[in-house]
Formats: sequence, C-alpha cells, structure tokens
Amino acid sequence: MFTIKYGGLRLIPTISAMRELMQEGKTLYSVLTILEEGCNAPRRRKEGTIEKWLNKGNKTYNVVVVKDFNYDFNEDVWLIIHFGKFTRK
Repeated sequence: MFTIKYGGLRLIPTISAMRELMQEGKTLYSVLTILEEGCNAPRRRKEGTIEKWLNKGNKTYNVVVVKDFNYDFNEDVWLIIHFGKFTRK
C-alpha cells in the first residue's frame, strides 16, 4: 500500500489525513498528482514542509506533507499531514 513515492521518499498519511482523503474519495495517487502537478501555496511553511495546491474547475485541492523518519520502514518518508479542498472565489 505504501509503495507510492515522491522525490524518492514514500508517502505515508497520518490517521487524520487518511480520514480527509477517504471523505473526499481520493487516494495516495491523488496526493502524488497534486504534489507533482500542483503549484506552491502562497503561504510560507517551515523548512521541511511542503504545501501544494492544484486547481480543478472551481475547486482547489491542497496537500501538506512534512519530511519525517518512519521507524517501521527505517527510512525517511513524506508524512501527509493534511488533505483539503476549498472553493475558489
């Protein structure tokens, strides 16, 4: 399940991010698409954190990932901490 990689590191969702993904009917492939095709968010995040936005129709999807170490896989990973959608004005 966790074989999807971005920038050479696995994408692992937190429990809350997994709930947000399931609520929208999205998968980790959707997150990968947003990270690869999306643009940087206009707000600043601390170092090691990436926030990307992707516009589709009148909706904007956003993903926030942070670089972390996973002890189960014993490697660095991208931890998905937020997935959201909002309407553009």
